[in-house]
Amino acid sequence: MEREIADRRGKLRSRLPAAVLIGLGLAALYVASSLPFGTIRQPDSGFYPTLVCVALIVFGGLALADPARPSPREEASASGGHARVGLVAAALAAYAWAITPVGFLVCTAALLVLLLRGIGGVSWLIALAAAAIGSAACYGLFTQLGMPLPAGVLGF
Repeated sequence: MEREIADRRGKLRSRLPAAVLIGLGLAALYVASSLPFGTIRQPDSGFYPTLVCVALIVFGGLALADPARPSPREEASASGGHARVGLVAAALAAYAWAITPVGFLVCTAALLVLLLRGIGGVSWLIALAAAAIGSAACYGLFTQLGMPLPAGVLGF
């Protein structure tokens, strides 16, 4: 009986972050709905926040629906997850600090290499190729949408 109660609490704890993510996504979507959305060709100030909110809700729903996943505590201790989370947080802080002086392309490529190689364990060749293609594709997409990106050391 006690084991069953502990299992239920463990399942609840493992699903709580997903439920919180869905709640935050819904709350942010409510706020973003007051902003003008625009169109795909001419996005307005509500375009990007709305897309991010929808992604949060979808991924939170997927995480909530996955019954076989281990609890976050089990997963973190089994795979060194706490150190990885710290590394990602530090990398994102460095990215935010360096993007203006260094530039979008260089910072994004470096971040992708770190995430793919350092966290994902992808080979150097694949990580470098994916980082170059991914950062160039993001740059092209965002500039086509009319978003100014920091040029930095490359000058564009």
